[in-house]
Parts: sequence; structure tokens; C-alpha cells
Amino acid sequence: MALAKAPKKTEQESRSEMLDALKMVSEEKNIPVETLIESIEGALVSAYKRAFGGTGTVRIAADFEKSDFRVFAQKLVVQRALNENTEVEWRVAREQDPGVNLGDVMEREVTPVDFGRIAALTAKQVLMQKLREAERSQIVSEYADKQGQLFRGVVQRIERGDAILEVGKAEAMLPRKEQAQGESYRFGESYFVFVVDVRQGYRGPSIIVSRTHPGLVRQLFTREVPEISDGIVEINAVAREAGQRSKIAVSASNPDVDPVGACVGPRGSRVSKVVGELGNEKVDIVRWNEDPILYISNALSPAQITKVITVADDTGTGTATVIVAEDQQSLAIGKQGQNVRLAAKLTGWRIDIRTEKQYAEEQAKKMFQYGTPVPAPAVVRESESELEQLFKVDEAGERMPETVAVDAGSAAPVSDVELFAVESSEPEVSGAVEAVLDSAETPDDEAAKL
Repeated sequence: MALAKAPKKTEQESRSEMLDALKMVSEEKNIPVETLIESIEGALVSAYKRAFGGTGTVRIAADFEKSDFRVFAQKLVVQRALNENTEVEWRVAREQDPGVNLGDVMEREVTPVDFGRIAALTAKQVLMQKLREAERSQIVSEYADKQGQLFRGVVQRIERGDAILEVGKAEAMLPRKEQAQGESYRFGESYFVFVVDVRQGYRGPSIIVSRTHPGLVRQLFTREVPEISDGIVEINAVAREAGQRSKIAVSASNPDVDPVGACVGPRGSRVSKVVGELGNEKVDIVRWNEDPILYISNALSPAQITKVITVADDTGTGTATVIVAEDQQSLAIGKQGQNVRLAAKLTGWRIDIRTEKQYAEEQAKKMFQYGTPVPAPAVVRESESELEQLFKVDEAGERMPETVAVDAGSAAPVSDVELFAVESSEPEVSGAVEAVLDSAETPDDEAAKL
């Protein structure tokens, strides 16, 4: 049984549908009707010239209430017309205007017979274009204030190396330069992305997202760690080499809260989720400190630091010489210099790694250099050694309960540290050390006798 064909729509029905669409777009997208009419008339002029070869000045008279479209063109009055699109014969022109003369320009109606269908199709295309533009403008206004936020996107397609993701009701572009090393994006896979830019381009609005931005690490930790979103723990700095390794420095406003432990989570549950979202990228969490010496020592973890010497400039940062043991140099520098490079980004200081032997040789050479120019004055600070902190005394001569560097980035009070002399099996060693400790609490003359 043959299916009955749907009857063709008449010209009047097509125009009625076009008028309904015109009103619908105007109401839903809040676009003035006058703007739509101007766009449709401009498109009809182009359609007429393209379809019927019209040139010169062409005007469209559109009456949407009566669904009437007429075309008027300006033509030159000549004795004999060689181009009917731009010229009209004098005797024909006098039928419309008896007072016309040769060389005058007059406007004549040139509406083609089939122009109604062309007008309806053109108007429909213009309305669809305006509808898309309105949707794009709405997307720009919706995501303009979401720059720097975290979204989950689903891969839709790959265009010349750039991944196109669906983010909510909009499409976002993940450029090749913003893609993490070692990641491949396939259709249907979802990723957390960081919005870096929302702008109106030539081809419409574009939402640019990134998988390499340090803000992605910051936002993922904010999402996983309630203490960060509550303001108890703060991420002070982030340094990242996407796809390989990241370092974050954290601090807590509450002294009873361990910022590093809060980010790690019970049994590492919180940091493991972040690492999973980053494609198993390694993440180091270090404690931030306002003292650059302690901060640099923490940033170079897991290496054990012997001493840090900072030379500050006018900007508050400068160069830090970090002295480590021979077996800690490779660990401090890291694979291909990655650890020290990330530490420098994290702290803002230029970091120079030296072994104890190298530093001693450099200092010995400086002692025997004569006639060298005196460097400009600079603020130089050195971290105290373990013994210097143990025997530190205040102005009154009392031994101060300062902290001792037990581990890179950790410290413990002197009262909590087991001194080696107390537990020594040699009575001479124990007695000597105890005598030195007692001398810090005795008058100067008695100390001199000892």
C-alpha cells in the first residue's frame, strides 16, 4: 500500500509559518522585531542579486502583516537598454513617469514571479541564524563569570588536535597546548577541566578550558578537602608540570589543624582522588611558612636539607643556596632537575643546590681571593645548624627551648628531643656534655673555669 504524500504547502502557508517563527524568536530570545526585519530585508537583497543577477541599489519592501514582499531596483533611463538589470528604455520609463528624461535614475519594481518562495526560505535561514546567535550570547553571559572555576566535560569530538567537550549546555574547546602530557581524549570520556577564558569570537562565543593550568589542582583540592572550602586550610601556592608532578604549599588558620594531613586525608583518600583525576600525576604537599628558609626546606622535600643561605633582593625574594649531604643531592635536584625546578616555582626563589663538600671548597677559595670587588650590600640569612639551636641562649643567659630540625619541614622542641649524651654508654662523653649544658646556666666566671 503506497503512502500518501504530504500536500505541498502553499506560499501563503509558508509565509504564515515564517511570521509565527518571527514572533516566537522575538519573544523567546528578547530580540526586537525591528532588528529581525532589518536582517531579513538585508538577506532578501542578497538573495535577489544572487538568484536574478541584480546589480546596483536594490530595496525590499516587506509587509509581514500581509505576507507581501516586493523588490525595487534603481535603473538608468537610456534610449536603448542593453542590460535590463541596470537600465530601462526611455519609452518604457515614460509609462511610469511621463516627466522622466534620458540619463535620469528611477526606481522600478522588479519583483520576480517566484520571489515569495525565496523570501520565505531566506527569512527562515535568517531567523535560525539569529536564534543561534542569541543562544551563543546567552552562553557567553552565563559563563563569563565562571572563569577560573572547575567543570566536568564530556568529549564530543576532536578537531585538528583540539578536543571539543560538552560542558553543561555549552561546548568548550580544550586546545592542544592545554592538554596534559600523556593524555588521550576519546569520545564519551569525561574529565574535570579548568575554565581559562570565555570570549566572543568571529565564529561565535568560545569557552577555552585547560587540563594543564595550576588552578585545576587548586580547584580539585578545594573540592575534595572540606577544610579548604571552609577557609580553615589555605592553598598558598601551586607549582605544576602537567602530567608529571605538582607541588602545593598549604597552611592552616587554626593551629590545631594539620594542613598537610587534612589534604592527604584518612589513609590518603583525599589526595588519591585528586591524583586519579589528574591521570596519576604525582602530587607533593608541603607546609607553607612565612620564613623563606623553612619554606624552601619544605619545598625541596623529600630531600633532607643541611643548611639554607638566602640572599634577598628588593623584591623580597632572591637567591637561596641550599646545602645538602652527598647522598641527598640527587634527591634534592630530582629527575632532570624537576624537584628543584618546582620548588623554585613554588617559593619564588632562585635555588642553587650545593653539597657540603662543594660549599666548603667554594668558601675556602673565597678566603684566599684578594683584590676582588666588594659586592653590593644584601640581606643574607643562614639557617642554624642543629647544635647551634641546641645551645642557643637568650640575652639573660638562659638556654632557649627552640626547635631542632629533625626532618625536612618538621621540627620538635628541645624538651621533646632525646639528647645523644644522656643515653651515651661512655660516662666521659655524658659528663662532658652535661657540663657544657650546665655552663649555660652558671655565671660567666664559673663557666670560664669549666
